[in-house]
Amino acid sequence: MQHLFEQILANSTYTIIAIAILVVLVYSIVKKILKLIIFVVIVLVAYLAYVNYTGGDVKQAVEKTIESGTEAAKDVKKSIEENKQLQDAKKKLEKEIKK
Repeated sequence: MQHLFEQILANSTYTIIAIAILVVLVYSIVKKILKLIIFVVIVLVAYLAYVNYTGGDVKQAVEKTIESGTEAAKDVKKSIEENKQLQDAKKKLEKEIKK
């Protein structure tokens, strides 16, 4: 792997190609994230418009949505931490098995 990096950095043509690929990759990732953000905002605005149209309390709907989003984020964080703990335990077991 180190040899590959040295070859890319030694040859300016390879370096330019690698930079171009990296730029295209970053651009596509940013583009997808922006599309996702725009989609979420549109869905949220449509939901709030629906709540307002049906006579519901928009402020209460926003608070409820924020609360459920916060709970979902906590659940995701907890599952990530559990997964990290499982990975750590797996690594420890692999070390013990190698001994």
